[in-house]
Amino acid sequence: MLKLNNESVTDDQLKELFPDLPAGPLDVYRKKATFDWRRMKLVFDNLTTLKLKNDIWNFMRDNPLFRHQEATPSLDEQRHITTKRMYAIYSQNFIPLTKIGVEPRLFQAEAEALFMFDSSLAVKISLTFRMFSNVIQGSGRSHHYSYIEQSQRGEIGGCFALTEVSHGSNAKGMRTTATYCPDKKQFILHTPDFEAAKFWIGSLGKCATHAIVYAMLISKGKNHGLHTFVVPIRDPKTLKPYPGVTVGDIGEKIGLNGVDNGFVMFNKYHLPKEAALDKFGGVDDNGDYKTPFRDPKKRFGASLGILSGGRVHITSISANYMQKAIVIAIRYSAVRRQFGPDNSSEELPVLEYQQQQIRLVPHLATTFAMRIFCTWFGALHVSITIDNITGGGGGEDAASRGIELHALSCAAKPVCAWSSRDAIQACREATGGHGYLKASALGELRNDNDANCTYEGENSLLLQQTSNWLLTVWPRRHHLTPSDHPLGSLHFLENADHNLTKTCPWTKVEDMMEPANIIEIYKWLSVYSLKTTYEKVSSLKAAGRDNFHAKNESQPYNAVTLSLVYGENFILNHFYKSAADFHEVECRKVLVQLVALYGAFLLEKHLATLYIGGYLSGSQGVLVREAAVRLSTQLAPAAPALADTLAPPDWCLNSLLGHSDGQVYKHLQNIVMTYPGALARPQWWRDVVHWQTYAPSKL
Repeated sequence: MLKLNNESVTDDQLKELFPDLPAGPLDVYRKKATFDWRRMKLVFDNLTTLKLKNDIWNFMRDNPLFRHQEATPSLDEQRHITTKRMYAIYSQNFIPLTKIGVEPRLFQAEAEALFMFDSSLAVKISLTFRMFSNVIQGSGRSHHYSYIEQSQRGEIGGCFALTEVSHGSNAKGMRTTATYCPDKKQFILHTPDFEAAKFWIGSLGKCATHAIVYAMLISKGKNHGLHTFVVPIRDPKTLKPYPGVTVGDIGEKIGLNGVDNGFVMFNKYHLPKEAALDKFGGVDDNGDYKTPFRDPKKRFGASLGILSGGRVHITSISANYMQKAIVIAIRYSAVRRQFGPDNSSEELPVLEYQQQQIRLVPHLATTFAMRIFCTWFGALHVSITIDNITGGGGGEDAASRGIELHALSCAAKPVCAWSSRDAIQACREATGGHGYLKASALGELRNDNDANCTYEGENSLLLQQTSNWLLTVWPRRHHLTPSDHPLGSLHFLENADHNLTKTCPWTKVEDMMEPANIIEIYKWLSVYSLKTTYEKVSSLKAAGRDNFHAKNESQPYNAVTLSLVYGENFILNHFYKSAADFHEVECRKVLVQLVALYGAFLLEKHLATLYIGGYLSGSQGVLVREAAVRLSTQLAPAAPALADTLAPPDWCLNSLLGHSDGQVYKHLQNIVMTYPGALARPQWWRDVVHWQTYAPSKL
């Protein structure tokens, strides 16, 4: 585990970064907190990452480019302002590579700071500069590094062009071709029809000058499969496309409209041979194919390896969205008063109602679990990437670690994206009618997060990558060593067969509120899910199904559930270890409660499997539910202070319901009264008064 080493951080250092919050209605709850909300930040951040986020937020706050607009800008205006903000941030070089090498968490911290302000900005800067350069660094050779240098200077802007109109998840079905011509030492890039157009390409719609294009490499009449090329798209001086390139914007989306997703088609577009990123395989001058991999599948896997990094960081993107949403809903619930006991003259904050607690506080626990896990996961991936670049990524465990990282990222992305989806929707509904206002920010968060369920691998399909690996592990479960899973994700298989013979020994609600017990239940659930999925696939094959159909017919209730449980189990265990190791006693007590609630919340969703497998019996499932309710009630008084731990600055959160002063109605009045045109007679008032001039009446 990457250590945070926060024991020496002082209260004065934290107060300098996070001044006292404004007095107001939220003080009633804040005074109930038994822990320091600032120090709680140190469970997932350190002083270096906190300072970086603070520096970025201060820069944005003082720069007019980053002022929020009340009315929704046009699509072109959103594209324009996001691009200007991107260059404004990029020009500051907040995290030089030398700093990331010392503290890998800085990469994630910068992304979090940007997402807390505007997700389109964060996505666009990542696609234009980071992902483009990372692919070249990982798949190219020294003569390609000039593109990285130009990108670092902001002279060119990149994008990542894999998906086509008619093929996304099935990358082997892509139809864009790059045919090698030995006489000219050139590749001829061609799009046979619109269905083969590269589509959904972020930053390509209006801005990108270069693209990492995936195309089928054809030489001497043979198709060698999907390969990558650095392709000039537009003239960096004029932004006009080059002859042979048809490029455009795909239009408005559900969310993330500051990102100019585009399409591109090539009409026998000539590229120099050097455009091929051929570290993993390519042709020589004569057109003969060469690759360091004997197995074509391994070369293909290596060429798509960059997507593992994308999936790792999407887990954190989901956590960012969930973080903002839960802050808004908790703060609003603490000041919104409705109804009360018959003998009381005062209305109660809606956070006092058990139904509001059970619909929000488990998502608060989930947010802490995700934030802690995703920060670690992102830093881990950055560390591995740095090791690979510097030559320090070898060793016996390197290959196993790469395989395990791939499997874990393919499970964690769906777990986090779907958890965020459910949490944001719960927050939207829990804030009632006011939550439906655009100014609440919840609708935009919901729409922006929706992309996480699809891009960099559609969630349901990604889960198959995880289950495929786990199914190969089951037959050798008795012979696993730590080197087989350096990240420790297979610890649940220790004494697997013996654990399957166990049944749940706990008979009290208090037992189900104990994290160690919940961890034990999840271990059984993980083993059982793997065993039953393996048996399902085996029985289908024994009945005559080939591998394709056996896998296809074992997804619902088996392989999909297996992969989700595997991801949840790892995140839960990581959360528990992080909480138990935290140095602040009062914070640790609350964190352990959050672990218990997160675990009970997860287990409740798997009660059917736990009963079907015979682990639970009688009323034990009721105990799990009661544990979730009790823990939610116990944690509710601390919820606003926990929200303070997660919250970015008010101007960054940009929600009238989520301000740290708790003055919801004051902010609502201000928003309504100052909204452009709110108090003005509409220009089309005559169409109201004289409606019969265009709609003849039959009344």
